[in-house]
Amino acid sequence: MMLKKRFLALICGVIFSFGFAPFDLWLLSVLSVAVLIGLLDKSSNKEAFLVGYAFGFGMWLSGISWLYVSIHYHGNIGIIGSSFIVLLFISILSLYSGFLFLLNNVFKSLSPKKLIFLTLPVAWVLMEFLRSYLFTGFPWLISGTMLADTFIDGYTPIIGAQGNSFFLILLSVSVYKLYENITENRTPLLFSLFVLLILMPSYFLKSVEWTSAENEIHVTLYQPNLTLEDKWSQYGIIKSQGMMEKAIEDASEGDLIVFPETALILSENDNKAFMNLVRSKSFEKNITLITGIIEREDDYKIRNRLQTLGAMEDVYDKIKLVPFGEFIPLEKYLGSFLDIIGLNLTNTLPGEAVKSIKTGKLRISPSICYEIAFDELIRKTAKDSNILLTVSNDTWFGRSIGPIQHLEIAQNRALEHKKPLIRSTNSGITAFVSKNGEIIERQTYFEDKTLTRNITLYSGNTFYSKYGNLPLLIFLTLYSTIKAARKKIAKARTEYCIDPVRATKKPKINIPRTTAICSVTL
Repeated sequence: MMLKKRFLALICGVIFSFGFAPFDLWLLSVLSVAVLIGLLDKSSNKEAFLVGYAFGFGMWLSGISWLYVSIHYHGNIGIIGSSFIVLLFISILSLYSGFLFLLNNVFKSLSPKKLIFLTLPVAWVLMEFLRSYLFTGFPWLISGTMLADTFIDGYTPIIGAQGNSFFLILLSVSVYKLYENITENRTPLLFSLFVLLILMPSYFLKSVEWTSAENEIHVTLYQPNLTLEDKWSQYGIIKSQGMMEKAIEDASEGDLIVFPETALILSENDNKAFMNLVRSKSFEKNITLITGIIEREDDYKIRNRLQTLGAMEDVYDKIKLVPFGEFIPLEKYLGSFLDIIGLNLTNTLPGEAVKSIKTGKLRISPSICYEIAFDELIRKTAKDSNILLTVSNDTWFGRSIGPIQHLEIAQNRALEHKKPLIRSTNSGITAFVSKNGEIIERQTYFEDKTLTRNITLYSGNTFYSKYGNLPLLIFLTLYSTIKAARKKIAKARTEYCIDPVRATKKPKINIPRTTAICSVTL
């Protein structure tokens, strides 16, 4: 029976992952969690952990299987080695889900029956927060991101994607309670109304205009469409530089031109003649050209950089680096092991400051690749911007679902701040995203095509832009603190509980013997 529960939890985890792009079956995700709640009914703490672990394993197995592509095909590691690394990573990530449902069990034991429906949403969001920041953070497959560009994404400018996770799981709990009422021949009216009460405000909030139109600019996004082998070759250097020169020739005065992450693999010092040429031609036309570039330091370290040329000269260095891709966590201990399995990793230096890029009427919130997943990092510059920009090189993941998930995360950042987002990648998926999180236009994988259109810039701030996750964190902290206090009080009362008939020890406080003091409902 226990094994059957864990297997069903594993299947629920796989189904839950279908709520994310490219499947977007978020209703199935809601139902999968509702089924999981039924499986966990009256489970012990140990069983709750194991069932939760199985659920997490299924979700990650299906949701981040694309990691295999980069490790096997581009890391030059065999099938067995690549599979082992991916499964090891999934096994570690699944611990979060195990502890999530263990925490839910603890909260349930400390909650009055009428508030027990809050325990799972609170535990879920607490664990997603922990995963987003612990050990440099891995904020991928944050549950609330699957609601971007749906009919119930109206809460996003208020509570963000993290808050949407609470909303999504609360919906799952409500669906389960609705089912429970029906099967027990009780009227489901109350929970039917509750489900509607959750959904309807989000739908109507979609029409709220948090930001206002400011200016308009013509933007051109380039997708060089180079294989990784070509990109890091002389051919790739020549093609990329030729595309930039042509882009400037074809542009009109005041345009914004964007090339992807590391479009230029030669640093400024190694390629001065070309950089000066681009700078001069862009300046003459009052064009702003932004490109990814590798900046090499004197000590052989590198920085992953966005460089602005032409109408404005500025740089932004990537802050949040990819673990095991751009730097080695705990290198002192893991370096020799990674050498053995053959991963040739480069230590990249992180940027020194989170900053926006300002040029003329443009106030750009920049991010490079993985950074777009960190909502608070983006918020630091997005609240003062009028457009969001992210560049990436998702060629590492081929035609897998990884790049589509990456784009979905970017949609949430646009929706959180109600400002347009532009995304340029090496081989897909380059896209224009509206302030409502809708994909206006996009390229497909490995498509050699240029996207160009007029983009309206928006100023102002949403509630989320102003306060971020702070209100949600305050609520979660207060909830957890109250639960911890209740547990402490319950323990203290138990110590002083006296049964006048079967007392086995002297009371620690002076209480009349004629009164039986036992457990108090907390």
